[in-house]
Amino acid sequence: MTDAHADTIQALQGADHTIGHRPLVVCDVDEVVLKFIEPFKAFLRASGHQLLLRTFALKGNIFSLQSGDPVSSEKVEELLTAFYDAQEDWQEPFAEARPTLMALQDVADVILLTAMPPRHQPMRQRLLNRFDFSFPLIASEEPKGKVLSTLFKTAPPALIFVDDMLYNCRSVAENLPDALAINLLIDDHYRQTAPQTEPPAIMAASWADTERLIRNHIKNAYKQA
Repeated sequence: MTDAHADTIQALQGADHTIGHRPLVVCDVDEVVLKFIEPFKAFLRASGHQLLLRTFALKGNIFSLQSGDPVSSEKVEELLTAFYDAQEDWQEPFAEARPTLMALQDVADVILLTAMPPRHQPMRQRLLNRFDFSFPLIASEEPKGKVLSTLFKTAPPALIFVDDMLYNCRSVAENLPDALAINLLIDDHYRQTAPQTEPPAIMAASWADTERLIRNHIKNAYKQA
């Protein structure tokens, strides 16, 4: 665990509440809370590139507008870093994300877990604050299952993880097999390109679907307790 998100986890486990006493919803940020694909496409066009999602990956699918050639893996990383440096100018939330997460607080705690270098956390926090997302935020490049397995001392009555990347859902399921892993794929084209959702993950195509799955999971967890 890096010092950056270790400090965040310590803060989350402070005097105001103890993680593990209530059901917990852990939610990814890019393309789940904040739009990523469309803003990133706009950012790329402004820098002389374009994203053509022929496969479910950034590498190999970003092209130079001038030459038409795909850019190198190193250039993809450079462009992605530049986008995250400028995220406050480009990204905005899905309209349903905040009201759904706010409503879910009547049955669960909510934490945001974003896959990015911790140095980008202050920018991401400012962006989320601008849109009134008042949830704790962890930024980490470590496998999300590993991050979550260190997040609480006492297992919550129900743990729900929401992410657009199937490999993150698998990581959480491997480390925390009792968790509900929801593979949320909102954008239609993105969903068509994505790997098919397989158990133990469950696919959702909207925040309405996601809320229904979360509430049902929490209700069933208390019935079995």
